[in-house]
Amino acid sequence: MYRLPGLSLKAADVVVAMAERHFPDWHRAQGRPRDLDLVGALRLALCRLRRNATYQELAEDFGIGISTAWTYHQIMVAFLADTLGTTTEALSQQVKGLVCLIDGTLVPTFAWRHRTDLLSGKHRRHGVNVQLAVDLHGRILAASHAFPGSWHDVHCFREAGWTRVARRFGGCMTDLGYEGEPAVHTPRKKKPGTSLTGWQKQLNAEFASVRVAAEWGVAHAKNWRILTSRYRSDLGRIDADIQAAVGLQKINEQQSERILSFERIKRVSE
Repeated sequence: MYRLPGLSLKAADVVVAMAERHFPDWHRAQGRPRDLDLVGALRLALCRLRRNATYQELAEDFGIGISTAWTYHQIMVAFLADTLGTTTEALSQQVKGLVCLIDGTLVPTFAWRHRTDLLSGKHRRHGVNVQLAVDLHGRILAASHAFPGSWHDVHCFREAGWTRVARRFGGCMTDLGYEGEPAVHTPRKKKPGTSLTGWQKQLNAEFASVRVAAEWGVAHAKNWRILTSRYRSDLGRIDADIQAAVGLQKINEQQSERILSFERIKRVSE
């Protein structure tokens, strides 16, 4: 069993086994030996994803050069993103027969001079918009590509290609940020000059008690600080880091012994 930052023992064992199958010649007998073994390289990548550590910090912690730390991180993140990332086609199979919850989150970035589309009017800061698909228990199903932070949630939802997925399986539950998209279900919106009726308020309360699991999923993803604190690397690499972090969180949830309950949903339907 191995201990890796942000992963349980069972999840770490699964990730290490995947890496050993993917890199069978990591410990090659010929040529210059690597500065880190396979588990050490994985630990370095997870330290960056979990803590958003700088390459200088990683180099000092692991006793290697800064450029070597950068190289190992890119190799491991590319492997994790390719292996654990979820495509739109794979998401179509995962949500089949499930109630899917959708929510967007902002990953903070620098105010890059060559990018004028990163400022989010909602959050009042620069970043990229990432859409998350979550099940009723708050378990993350998939994360979209990173879109400009100035884009609206519903626009990112459509650009991610998730509209076809939602239409194929009866729609998704979202907040009012997706109002106007026929493929999703949103709560009742109060119109100007009027107030919601009693049954509409009750409907919104029941809707919120189900959709709260989407907020849980976002919070679990934000435990990986690469998605919470300011992203410092080139934005061309942010998609790989997002898919790797979300994929690792999915492995964590799959290997947990959490008892799933629908009591919250049953109370709404009573």
